Amino acid sequence: YLGLDGSQMASWSPTLDVALAQHREQELPFLAAFFDSAQNDARKGFNNADVNCLLDQFEVIYRRHFTLAAEAAAPLLATLDKQQIDALERTFREEAREDADDNAPENAPKRERKRAERYEDNMQWWVGKLTDQQRAIVRDVTASMPETNTWYAYRDAKRRELIALLRGQASAQRIEDFLYDWLVEYRDMPATLERAQTDMRRGFTDLLVRLDATWNPGQRRKLIGRLTRLRGDFMALQRQARMAPVGC
Repeated sequence: YLGLDGSQMASWSPTLDVALAQHREQELPFLAAFFDSAQNDARKGFNNADVNCLLDQFEVIYRRHFTLAAEAAAPLLATLDKQQIDALERTFREEAREDADDNAPENAPKRERKRAERYEDNMQWWVGKLTDQQRAIVRDVTASMPETNTWYAYRDAKRRELIALLRGQASAQRIEDFLYDWLVEYRDMPATLERAQTDMRRGFTDLLVRLDATWNPGQRRKLIGRLTRLRGDFMALQRQARMAPVGC
């Protein structure tokens, strides 16, 4: 993606090693706690409060991971030369063109169908084959979820700002601050996108609660099994297994 040379990789490797060690020690307990909460909820049945608590935990996990990612990526981005920056900008532009085509007004029915299919596929990984009733619930809920045009526009604007920073030879600290403000704090996120995030959260909560009421015993067993195994995996990967406290 960045076309790094050997010297760049060699100089960045210690930073990456520190980030991976920090992830193992500090972030895996949050992931273990998340899947522990989820498997407990799956056993008794999800309600609105359960899902909102899980989404709150996920937000914490997301912010912590992207804080770590910004710290690790900034020193590397600060070393990119003109050719590498040009290549990165071309990649961003190509992706923006593809997204613009996908998000054209005439493609709205296709987007709605694909969104429902993605949710169906993801849910089937967790619980197995969905029934016709369950697929209908997925289609109903996802049809009311907000479009992503605003998010793509925001992302593309921030990518252009990043390219400008790189071309201006910004320091690693300046790049880290920019990434943190963008990806963790959402400091200049448009109000329309903030509302869309709230709507997405409400839609996902509705989806999970409605589906929960329709799961047969086999689907629930499969879901509990997957969640429990993931909790175990994130515990086993730690040197001293623990789960982070849950604040809800």
